[in-house]
Amino acid sequence: MLELAAIAAALTLAGAAHAQVSGNPAPPPPPPPPEMHGPDDRVTDFNRMQNDVAGRAAGPTRSLRPVPVSPEDVTPGSEVRDSKGVVIGSIERVGMGFAVVASPGGRIEVEFASLAKNNKGLLINMPKAKFDAIVSGKPAH
Repeated sequence: MLELAAIAAALTLAGAAHAQVSGNPAPPPPPPPPEMHGPDDRVTDFNRMQNDVAGRAAGPTRSLRPVPVSPEDVTPGSEVRDSKGVVIGSIERVGMGFAVVASPGGRIEVEFASLAKNNKGLLINMPKAKFDAIVSGKPAH
């Protein structure tokens, strides 16, 4: 009986020692707090990121292929060409995210996303005939 008590005590102590050795590790430290920016910094950072991602840089380009415009590229008086390079009109005024393109047949609002630029200036992705039809309200043939 004494032998049975000694075995029970030994098993109990071994279990307790094992539990201490294989205990759960300490939790990892919390991540550092995010950097604090003011509202002006966030807008500047967002615009910089958006231009970097889209590959847009203000100013002239030497590219023959159309590349996206930046808002700084769309200025009043700039000529706008069709998809074949024919001048269809010019920028009359610029709003928030859009420009008014004026041609001899009339004027329409065009979002910046619909404009591109190449080494000749601003472009819109449609032929002059379709642009003129939209401006006049008549269907293109």
